[in-house]
Amino acid sequence: MTENTEFGTNWEGFIKMLLHRLDIPTKEDINNLHTRLDKLEQLIYQKQPGAKKNAPQRTAKRKSASAIVLEVIANHPKGTNFKTIKAATGFDDKKLRNIIFRLDKIKKIQRVNRGIYKKI
Repeated sequence: MTENTEFGTNWEGFIKMLLHRLDIPTKEDINNLHTRLDKLEQLIYQKQPGAKKNAPQRTAKRKSASAIVLEVIANHPKGTNFKTIKAATGFDDKKLRNIIFRLDKIKKIQRVNRGIYKKI
């Protein structure tokens, strides 16, 4: 019988042999991967074009759907109809009706006639 002396005959050698044969990474392998990943991340952050250091990123603040509808109604001082609001916003009927109902309920708009709305 031949004995594999590469890893030795003790338990530590036996465990190393199992890890090696089953391709299970050791703690040392994982630490090496973390080190390499850290280096790659540093390279990526250094090479970003136009990126300024210590400058906070600002994104454009999006308006709520109610704010958009209110703005469209405010652009028509004598009042506007449902069809015009729908064309300007692109919202579907149900969403638009709910928004108009809420704006009327909180007294932001006034119903002049059936289907005609103006800002208060």
